[in-house]
Amino acid sequence: MGDNTRGPASLQSVTISPKEGERSMGLQLLDFDRSEDAEGVVCWDALAQPAPAHNAALLQEVVKVLVWAHQFDEHGPGPLEHGANWDFDLQVTLVQEGARSQVVQPRFVPSENRLTLLPEPQAHQCMALSLTLSGTPAFVQAFSEAFDLA
Repeated sequence: MGDNTRGPASLQSVTISPKEGERSMGLQLLDFDRSEDAEGVVCWDALAQPAPAHNAALLQEVVKVLVWAHQFDEHGPGPLEHGANWDFDLQVTLVQEGARSQVVQPRFVPSENRLTLLPEPQAHQCMALSLTLSGTPAFVQAFSEAFDLA
């Protein structure tokens, strides 16, 4: 697995490199639920709000999933109705007791396997994260196998 590029107290950037030959990439913090719409489009949805000490690990799992998806199809995400094999939606909110929630702007850079969050979460802040992936039947099958999802 990778490391936090700015040290353990900073969560702005998370970079990982998948292990060569790694077949199963089980997830600990992202718990995906599968749904299918009337047109047969399958979506995998994960919601997570760990204790602040686990924010970096959660972001590493998000990067792991997005790196895998980009390796599945180097053309990247896009609308399935326009011929893309997969798409994703990532939403992050900082939650602080007694304060208003703050929406974070995530940016994934596939060429660097890096996820950047702006504003940068502080080490003590709770983070709520939602990740949705949708894809073609081939993507869904491969994703299920890669991450041991039933």
